[in-house]
Amino acid sequence: MVSAFALIWALACVEADLADPPPDGPEAVLNPGAVAFVGEPVALDGSGGLGDQLTWDFGDGGTGAGLHPDHAWNEPGRYSIRLTATSTDGRTDVATQTQVVVHRPLSEAPTQSGRLVRSGMRLYAVLTDEDLIVVVEGEAVVERWATCGQPTSLAIAGERLLVACRLDAVQEWNLATATLVDEVATGWGSRPESVVFDGGVGWVGLAGDRSLVALGEAGAGRIVEVDDPRAIAVAEGVLWAPRFRSEVSAGSLLRVSDDGVLTVTLLPDLGPDSDTDARGVPTLLGAVAVRPDGLAVVVGGSKANLARGLRRDGLALTAETATRAALRSVDTASGTPLARAMFDNRDVVGALAFTPLGDSLLVAHLGAGIVDVLDPLTLTRIGGFQHVGVGLDGLATDGDTAWVLASVDQELVVFDLASGNPNPVARVALSASPADLGAQVFFGAGDRRMSQDGYVSCASCHPDGGHDGQTWDFSDRGEGFRDTQALFAMPDAGPYHWSANFDELQDFENAIRAHQGGIGFLDDAALTEPLGAPKGGLSPELDALSAYVRGFSPPRSPWREADGSSSELGASGRAVFVAEGCGGCHAGPELTDAGWNADSTPLLHDVGTLVEHSGDRAGEPLTGLRTPTLLGLHATAPYLHDGRAPTLEEALAAHGVSTDPALVRYLMEIEDGP
Repeated sequence: MVSAFALIWALACVEADLADPPPDGPEAVLNPGAVAFVGEPVALDGSGGLGDQLTWDFGDGGTGAGLHPDHAWNEPGRYSIRLTATSTDGRTDVATQTQVVVHRPLSEAPTQSGRLVRSGMRLYAVLTDEDLIVVVEGEAVVERWATCGQPTSLAIAGERLLVACRLDAVQEWNLATATLVDEVATGWGSRPESVVFDGGVGWVGLAGDRSLVALGEAGAGRIVEVDDPRAIAVAEGVLWAPRFRSEVSAGSLLRVSDDGVLTVTLLPDLGPDSDTDARGVPTLLGAVAVRPDGLAVVVGGSKANLARGLRRDGLALTAETATRAALRSVDTASGTPLARAMFDNRDVVGALAFTPLGDSLLVAHLGAGIVDVLDPLTLTRIGGFQHVGVGLDGLATDGDTAWVLASVDQELVVFDLASGNPNPVARVALSASPADLGAQVFFGAGDRRMSQDGYVSCASCHPDGGHDGQTWDFSDRGEGFRDTQALFAMPDAGPYHWSANFDELQDFENAIRAHQGGIGFLDDAALTEPLGAPKGGLSPELDALSAYVRGFSPPRSPWREADGSSSELGASGRAVFVAEGCGGCHAGPELTDAGWNADSTPLLHDVGTLVEHSGDRAGEPLTGLRTPTLLGLHATAPYLHDGRAPTLEEALAAHGVSTDPALVRYLMEIEDGP
């Protein structure tokens, strides 16, 4: 197989002592060759050259002569070959070409979870919001299969296809007959997010149950705890699963094998902060892939600059320094770091795919609309595609063609890698329904109205309407330390944020302009301060965003019984909840009294959790906080406005109320009402 990228980005360029050598003069011509493997001799081709003497420099210190010299490179890399043609009168002509050298791929290719998979001439993509698998062949949709609720990940082995669905099920389909073979319920609130095959054994990552589970006759059972395993890769019987939301100190990648579990620590980048790079801990790690040679694993997501802020280091958060794309490679044998990518003007990594020979790595950025092509060893950019679409969360390639799933746009975008054409050769509509404008705004980091340089969108901190699990220093915004709140836990009629400084969702226009560097969606004349004149109805995009955000629902709670009912302990905790007076503030169907006083000021409470770093409210003294809802509480740790309570018990203690296990169980079982 000829390397597509050797052809595209490394074709020979001719350097001549004479601009146009005369017909009887020397001419050096290199004929592009295939990817070379480490330690294996390659017969190079200079047969198109003219000259009395042909000499070669192989780029690794080795030299040769003649039309077809053999050479083997002992290390992987991208080598510059130099061919010099010399005539008897001393005239010379030179041609150079890049030779890509890789380790030979494993006999059984690594596999990984993903929203887009390929089998032969067919592509299979999930549309989560429509409960569909869409089958594409060529440039046309040929079938649509109705699946279990909210499919998120696919895996293929032979004629078997597994699909993981967030609403607690995994299905197996037969590709040859296009029929559903089996459906396995994984337990209430288990929330399957990723699925992969290791040989004939299927594995599923359960975000709710925080575990990896083997399916089928191989012996189903919990293998290892993994916090929110949204991506899995496997090679030679070893599973790799990153923790989706990272701790403040570092990210983590788990290596699971018969020898046990190894946790690989992904340390923060130390910066310095600039317009092209920034500090930050790698987090939201939703993409992982093993290099075809099995010697390295790459993991991608974003990085959160939690060291920055006026109270933390005296520097204000900016659109360029708060969050951006992150990608690391790790040695599979030792777990030691190998390389990291430096991304400029890119948001979170949404998908990864190696070319089959491992000579290039494709990286899709979720909202920036960009697919980068990287050197797989150094993680430096060697090519890519712009303006691909919104919601890039699936990738597949055979080395000559790249298929990109733009889930939000509901398109499969096709690129011809072999030709180097920067424009897509096809856009395949996957749904009969139009794309949701609100979703396009929510994810659209590449939209200049949303973000100055493509780093930030709503999805950057609220993946799938949830939260990033981090606490940010918003002192420069007239606030203080603020834990990211899940969007499924918002009061229907406002106010919003911990300090109730917004009264409508359209007020995020102000944050888009001030903190993301976007030019916004409103005319300048219509822009008012938050809590000022209403913005609803002034922008179709902001109104669509508001409607989209209101559509998020709390996830099912894994603390409930298998049928979704409350446990006996949880039911008894209701009485403790009442006795402790929790219902005084956490009242009504939304379990919050968030609202407005008679004088149109927001209702705030000081329950004794305010501290010095709690900061201000819109630049004024902070006298209290808006009551957060308890809906989906099990999925929103850490707790309190500054995230200082890792557990619910610690949050209850900070409120000065009982930490009775029955009360804790009751609160952790809450999904959608009291």
